[in-house]
Amino acid sequence: MTVRTFWTLSLKFMGLWLLLDFFQVFLQFLSTLFSLNKNSGIEELVVTILLLLLTIAVYAFFLNLFVFKSNFIIDKLKLDKSFNEEKIDLNISSKTVYTVAIIVIGGFLIIDGLPNFCKQIFLFFQQKNIFRESPNSGFVIFYFVKTIIGYFLLTNSKFIANAIDLRSKDLKNED
Repeated sequence: MTVRTFWTLSLKFMGLWLLLDFFQVFLQFLSTLFSLNKNSGIEELVVTILLLLLTIAVYAFFLNLFVFKSNFIIDKLKLDKSFNEEKIDLNISSKTVYTVAIIVIGGFLIIDGLPNFCKQIFLFFQQKNIFRESPNSGFVIFYFVKTIIGYFLLTNSKFIANAIDLRSKDLKNED
């Protein structure tokens, strides 16, 4: 594996991590959007929607940069120039590294999401018994979705890795 390949894989891994972080931020924005009460003004709603759109744009830009244009980052930051050796002795294909990275990220999502999901379900029923009203269920849904995404990543890691690898090759051929 060359130094450039190492940096490419590292940047793509960071891009995948950024994608998962985007889902968390997006769901929190949606929770905020739905929690705005009827007393909130139109200005508050517009500001929330504009912030959501700005956040989506920033995440999309960096996701595209890290996952699909990692060579651009390597060239601009000269990440592969300050190494004495040109090769790193690892005989692992890029698909294998992508697969492992996706499995690790999926595992982290499940490790973080499942306990919090159970906690939020407990709090949901506890608040329902105390207040006799419908408590806020946003975090129950959020952690459920986070756990499902982690499960999806674990079970479909090879498919996702192949899609990333094919997209990277397509972009490399266009340059």
